[in-house]
Amino acid sequence: MSVPMVTKTVTTTALAAMAPPSLEALGDSFAQTFVYYLNFLGKLPGGSIILKYIKLSYKNDPIRSLFELALFIFAVHYFLSSKRKENKADTIRFSDKEINELVAEWEPEPLVDEVTPREKWLMKSIPQIIGANGSKAFIKGVDGPVVNFASCDYLNMSELERVREVTKLVISSSGVGACGPPNFYGSADVHVRLEEDLATYLGAERAILYGQDFVTAGSVLPSFLKRGDLCVVDSGINLAIQKALIVSRCDIEWFDHNDPEHLEQILNELKPVLDKQKIRRRFIVTEGIFETSGEICSLPKIVELKDRFKYRLFLDESRSIGVLGQNGKGVAEHYNIPRSDINITIGALSNSFASSGGFCVGVVPMIHHQRILSLAYVFSASLPPYCAKVASEVIHQILESTDDGRSSSSIISQLRDITKFSYQLMEKHLSSELTIYSDSNNPLIHVGLAQKYRELLGFPNYYGSAQFLTTGKPSRYLNEFDKYYNWESFILQKIIDLTLKNSNILITRSKLILEHESLPVLGPHLLINIKRTTTKQQVEDLAHALASSSKKVFANLHNNIDVLNLERELLDY
Repeated sequence: MSVPMVTKTVTTTALAAMAPPSLEALGDSFAQTFVYYLNFLGKLPGGSIILKYIKLSYKNDPIRSLFELALFIFAVHYFLSSKRKENKADTIRFSDKEINELVAEWEPEPLVDEVTPREKWLMKSIPQIIGANGSKAFIKGVDGPVVNFASCDYLNMSELERVREVTKLVISSSGVGACGPPNFYGSADVHVRLEEDLATYLGAERAILYGQDFVTAGSVLPSFLKRGDLCVVDSGINLAIQKALIVSRCDIEWFDHNDPEHLEQILNELKPVLDKQKIRRRFIVTEGIFETSGEICSLPKIVELKDRFKYRLFLDESRSIGVLGQNGKGVAEHYNIPRSDINITIGALSNSFASSGGFCVGVVPMIHHQRILSLAYVFSASLPPYCAKVASEVIHQILESTDDGRSSSSIISQLRDITKFSYQLMEKHLSSELTIYSDSNNPLIHVGLAQKYRELLGFPNYYGSAQFLTTGKPSRYLNEFDKYYNWESFILQKIIDLTLKNSNILITRSKLILEHESLPVLGPHLLINIKRTTTKQQVEDLAHALASSSKKVFANLHNNIDVLNLERELLDY
């Protein structure tokens, strides 16, 4: 018996229904479901705003919206979830005894490197002054007062009775500290008066004060410079400006020390490159009197180049304020250049003004900019009120010693006269092994070993950052200890010690941290600080004492030219 076959007619619609859905269909179905649930968001407070944002931003693309929603949920989960707990099996528990033993065995790394035997003499050579550091001082281990040529109070205002009186008055009313930054209860009336006095005295629109002179450059320059800006800088600048440029992260081009012709050459080479780029800040950076060499900058030529090539000028007058010019207004007055031709002027109050701290003068917008963005102004404590009052009093004393604004201040004239006399006498009595490096208008006389004698002893022309001499770029690494620099400094220290021992006259020498210098350093110098009240007899005594001491020191070196003997001497110092 045969079984009949049953046939069924399957329609196209039925086949389509039995086929697996396509990816497109799944996407449409998923999108519809997502949109369906997403619409519930509109019932929440503020949900309609989110829905409107999604529609306008993503053109009703639910897939993209879902993908970004997943990223948002992942981010929220990542930041809000607690950190993964450590595996307890990997945790080691110590007993109290074991903890105490580990603590006893632990030796922390020193914060600073240990002083080596080669460097111990540097600490021993620092004189300990007992009492006031005036024109005469008492030093531990030395009988009687000594004539002090080591302090930088060029105008000798720290010993003026009027200055001492106003200092006592402010301390009795305001104490010895400002107790806060200028913008946060750290400003007093004496700070405002000093800013006004500085601006008027230097012929600027406005001034701003800083609590520390070293950080003034490190706060002012980074306020106006950033990565991509350009500074063309004298290669003889001081350490404070070097660090300020590093902090600002700007591009730097160096010109030869106090060489306007080389500066002009560099500006000419940069001009075609800068003309093709978008406008960026451009500064020329230099000092009035260079701290390391005692020379005076060629300001007239620099100002002319600044105007011609459209740069701004940053000038550090820390050593020239209260020294140069008829009224001590700095290198600008010395060359009869208006202060308005110098965009930014900074300076220190710790030299001629017998105080501490720093300042910056210039136009009003530049000063206001610093009050908001200068780090040392915003976050550091203000200058102590009595220091501000002392600086104001010194300015008043300088101005009161003139008949009118055009005549020369008698206080500055006294300093200038004794300075010129000192240079004439020193040049007459100095031995052939020594030479003067500073400008004859600078009351801080730099005396160092003559170049021929340095070559005879085998000392190099420069110390540290040898890479700069070949590549024109400072080294990124700290300089290593230099035995030759140590020996040359020790020779000068022997002259200082003999002068103090035989004549009760105190002079000093340059003290640089060679490891931190970014630029090549000249040899160390004897530093002789001439004061306004220094007498001609004291200068004559100094010249004779220095000639006698140096003669004895160099005679010993001539008899035994091997400088390695210095190593034994400084180890036994």
